[in-house]
Amino acid sequence: MTRAHVKTCDAIVAASEPWKTLGERFDFAAALSRKARPYDRAYVCIVENKAAGFIVFSPQPVFARGGYIRSIGVAPAMRRLGIGAKLLSFAEKIISGFSPNSYLCVSSFNRKAQAFYKDAGYALVGKLHDLILPGASEYIYWKRLLPRTPVRKKQRRTKRR
Repeated sequence: MTRAHVKTCDAIVAASEPWKTLGERFDFAAALSRKARPYDRAYVCIVENKAAGFIVFSPQPVFARGGYIRSIGVAPAMRRLGIGAKLLSFAEKIISGFSPNSYLCVSSFNRKAQAFYKDAGYALVGKLHDLILPGASEYIYWKRLLPRTPVRKKQRRTKRR
């Protein structure tokens, strides 16, 4: 993603949940700034020379040995074409090079996003009540990206008699 894509991505945000309900915008300038968020990565999906969607994530472990999907959006006219799934899969592949897990948050009122992430293999693992909007929750979703490696137990040494 470059600064040239910000205007189109801002329009995607303005037409999408949770930002419509929250009346908020996403700070693409911070996402593009290596100083503000040195580990964030921002990518845009281009279809027919236009930005069709975007994803912003941190592949470095942010929480509990996992990367964090900060934001994802697809232009309304481009939804249901698999763009969101491809963006998510792309981010997960990069995250898996740094972390075995991926996390994200979804607003309780954003049911379409919840279904999208469940279909992508994410599990609801927690709720933060009244975090952003009174009466609403932010749901924490998690997905294991890499197989779990067994932890070896230390063997006790026995004293010789």
